[in-house]
Amino acid sequence: MTERPQTSTIGKWKFTWIWILIFTGHLSLVRGVQLTDKDQTIIPDSISPSQSIKIDGELNEDIWKLPPLEKGFKTIKPGYGDPMPYETKVWAAYDKKNLYFAFKCFDAEPNKIKTSITQRDNISLDDHVGILLDASGNRQTNYEFYINPNGIQADAINSAVSVGGADLSPDFVWDSAGKIIPQGYQVEVRIPLESIRYQAGEQVNMRIIFLRQISRLGIRGTWPEVQPGQSTFNYMSPLIYRDLKGALKLEVLPNFTYSRNDDRQKTGQWERETDTNIGVALKYGITSSMTTEATVNPDFSQVESDAFQVEVNQRYPVFYSEKRPFFMESKEILDFSIVKWGMMIAPIHTRAIVDPGWAAKFSGSTGKLNFILLAANDRSPGVTWQNGINPNEGKSALFGIVRAKYNLGSDNSLGILYSGRHFAGERNDVAGTDMQYRLSKKLRATLSYLYSATRETKDSPLKKGNGWNAMLRYDSKSFFSMLAYERYDKDFFMATAHLNRGALSRWTIGNGALFDLKSKQIPWLKQIIPYIYYINLHDLNTKMDDSAWIFGLEFQFAPMGSVHFEYSIENEAWAGTLFHKNFIYGNGYIQLFKWLMLSGYFIMGDSIYYDLQNPFLGDGRNYSISASVQPGIKLKLGLEYIHTDLREKQSNRETFAVDIYNFHTTYQFNKYFFIRGILRYDSFEKKLLTDLLASFTLIPGTVVHLGYGSLYLRNQWDDHTNQWVPGQGDLLQMKRGIFFKASYLWRLD
Repeated sequence: MTERPQTSTIGKWKFTWIWILIFTGHLSLVRGVQLTDKDQTIIPDSISPSQSIKIDGELNEDIWKLPPLEKGFKTIKPGYGDPMPYETKVWAAYDKKNLYFAFKCFDAEPNKIKTSITQRDNISLDDHVGILLDASGNRQTNYEFYINPNGIQADAINSAVSVGGADLSPDFVWDSAGKIIPQGYQVEVRIPLESIRYQAGEQVNMRIIFLRQISRLGIRGTWPEVQPGQSTFNYMSPLIYRDLKGALKLEVLPNFTYSRNDDRQKTGQWERETDTNIGVALKYGITSSMTTEATVNPDFSQVESDAFQVEVNQRYPVFYSEKRPFFMESKEILDFSIVKWGMMIAPIHTRAIVDPGWAAKFSGSTGKLNFILLAANDRSPGVTWQNGINPNEGKSALFGIVRAKYNLGSDNSLGILYSGRHFAGERNDVAGTDMQYRLSKKLRATLSYLYSATRETKDSPLKKGNGWNAMLRYDSKSFFSMLAYERYDKDFFMATAHLNRGALSRWTIGNGALFDLKSKQIPWLKQIIPYIYYINLHDLNTKMDDSAWIFGLEFQFAPMGSVHFEYSIENEAWAGTLFHKNFIYGNGYIQLFKWLMLSGYFIMGDSIYYDLQNPFLGDGRNYSISASVQPGIKLKLGLEYIHTDLREKQSNRETFAVDIYNFHTTYQFNKYFFIRGILRYDSFEKKLLTDLLASFTLIPGTVVHLGYGSLYLRNQWDDHTNQWVPGQGDLLQMKRGIFFKASYLWRLD
């Protein structure tokens, strides 16, 4: 792929020859063609049936000896638009069932390339390359594939509506390999068409961006070049394929799980409970862009448990991400326009479906429309109560969700949403619409409305409420600004949402500047970002107002890392009292050496004790420091210390203090098999958690896991009361358990 002259006459002749070659089938002769001054179309090389590509990172196939794309990558981090210091060559090819890509990444110091053999999705601080693929070509959804120099994968899904960025939860089936060479490193990738959704036809139009990160320099760049203000969807290069035949037909994923748990009843007496679960998930490809799916007894197939979070003295409920494969796939379509950093974390949080016995969905795209229909039951409301009789024992709640988004051109869209939960006379129905529209290249507006109708019991009156979200966002290379508003009525309720706080009206306004630095005196400092935000919240129930001024400063530097600090002046109402707070917050990380990454955070200053009866304003400290040590390419050690405490101001009396010690170690034998151990001690609850895991993953879905865990508590048996006295005596093993899981992914043509 080479540069072509940019004249109008030659441009017309290039356009004519492109279509002549397309219709005569000689696509492999046209590479990196520029159609206009701003739009470059890539036509990958077609591989004949007699050819094959072995994904081994060697790049010795004939297809990789053809001229590559040699465009210059431009930075997106820490600043925009600077040339990447080292050359990156990219090849693209395909056959009827797969898309292929290859990278050759030059580096003047290959011995300093940061890489590892580690678990999937754990390469963010490594050197890596990326493929951001809009397979439907409608500028609404990206598949993202990342590969480090050892071929270890990370993958994600992103939508134009998302306020949280790419979601690393989904795992796709694809192949990759990498190899460090004297000139740098090289990578090979194969993406089966069965793993993506695209709109088939004689000509298949996709869009793409290539990415590269150089960890020790703290920079990340792309081709085509991306500018601030617009999303990546508007900078993608068109990608043209023909006669793709590899769409998914039928996928079957059976799973088997066995667990055994022992609870200590007395000093030498244990009670054992076993559980066996057999489930299955089915997926059928109606077309290349539409699938229907069903599952019975879906499980948490990811071996990682929920990320640890301190839950002491928290005002708002802790948010945990979805981890069940059935609900993770296609959930980017469920993204709905809300305020970034607002009170609603997610309008559709499928973990509200706590214990599904079955679930089904129909999802995909057609033309400019993306859609999903989801139904599931939840057995958790009908479980047996430990005390008393559940009048609805054995019954299940029914969830139904409908979401559609229509592309209005560029990355603009108009959407509708329905969410409902019905259970034993209770019902909650929510309908809404959202729109995002780019008013200019750098200015974007989003607006959404939700209407809820809730009946708490069969005979109770219907409660109706409204929810509004609106946001204006301006982004340029040197300045950003945001104006946002959200409101939720007193009677607004959404059973599928994670809403931190309702019955409020809240304004946010913020501004910031970006200063790119190229100083020879301090070459490690790349960017400084000062910013200021003001927030005002009116509580519709108490009529009290919260407010906050936030002054922040962020630093981006090399090697890969950043630090930012905030000073906050807040008025926060709790339990009828308005508290005046001042505190400092900071966090940061740095990949200090190839083998050492440091990170941490702190919050120091005024803190509220969130007690409904006797709240007060005290002096709080909350901080953490962690180190990730990589003695070898396969071994990783993690150390973390977390402390949080609160003291009364006048007496300096300690209300509570928590110390958390985390230690984990992982040995990755190869990309498929690892063993992991975790030790965690909590001084507040006086408990020690141990966890051992052996995990084999051939491809996502085809897995075998074997684990053992135990819980030690500081307990002492009292013969007089015939029960355990917590917080006294020695650490005793009170719980222990093992689990085994196996599943196998079948794909049938």
